[in-house]
Amino acid sequence: MHIPDGYLDMNIAGLFYLLTAIVLGYSIYRVRREKVNWTLAGITASAIFAAQMLNWPIPGGTSAHFVGGALAGILLGPYAGCIAMACVLIVQCLVFADGGITALGANIWNMGIVDVFVGYYIYKALERRNMFLAGFLAGWIGITLGAIFAGLEIGLSSYFHYSVAITVPTMGIWHALLGIVEGVITGSIVNYISTTRPDLLEAKEVRVGKAVWIALAVLIALSPVFAYLAELVNYSEPLENVAKHLGVSEHPLWEGILPDYTIPGVNPYVGTLISGAIGVIVVLAIATVITRAVAR
Repeated sequence: MHIPDGYLDMNIAGLFYLLTAIVLGYSIYRVRREKVNWTLAGITASAIFAAQMLNWPIPGGTSAHFVGGALAGILLGPYAGCIAMACVLIVQCLVFADGGITALGANIWNMGIVDVFVGYYIYKALERRNMFLAGFLAGWIGITLGAIFAGLEIGLSSYFHYSVAITVPTMGIWHALLGIVEGVITGSIVNYISTTRPDLLEAKEVRVGKAVWIALAVLIALSPVFAYLAELVNYSEPLENVAKHLGVSEHPLWEGILPDYTIPGVNPYVGTLISGAIGVIVVLAIATVITRAVAR
């Protein structure tokens, strides 16, 4: 769901840069006045980055990955969750060229604002009834609405040859189906945390144990495996399939430092492993520094 350069014209790209800047600015204003689990913020951002590297194959020649916006909102609250997701998406864009620079505002809006805030409020409305159901619907509806916004953005762009009447249903239907997996993962994590570490769902500082670091290491180690599995179905994300059918091509303005999570001259699977480790460290460092600076 990362929109690359070449999909959005400058009017749409500029509009969503402005809207995203307003929401991020307000989020920074709010978290300075709230109790936020800052220890968890950096861990959550880096774990979401690692999880997004795991592309699982989908029958029909495509693949999908966990987005995590709803989970970030549930664990950190919507404002800190928004900031954490922005850190992830900025690093993905600038370091790995995953998502275009011109589309960065739109990508943060879709995955770091819509997904986070919608997911959070759905979860809060249902958490007392059933934790798994609340997490499932938060993850599923959050990513689906984020995808619908992506369809709206590309449909309004003059670069696309089809209107929102085509792009919105196409993106919405694709991600409503793929979002079931997002919902199951989100619901399972929330339900597990609520029974084993309910303190993580409270707005206070907590100690993060060794299990979290082990889980991060496992996610990084699995990334080359999932890269191989995705290649078995000729890896492509739903947005890429939509663009192919609707007649739009990517025109990157920036190739990234480690483009497509690889290292030039290094075996692609080894490069993915190293890139994942570097990405986790960078996201963890940036998210921790930013959130602590905001807290002060």
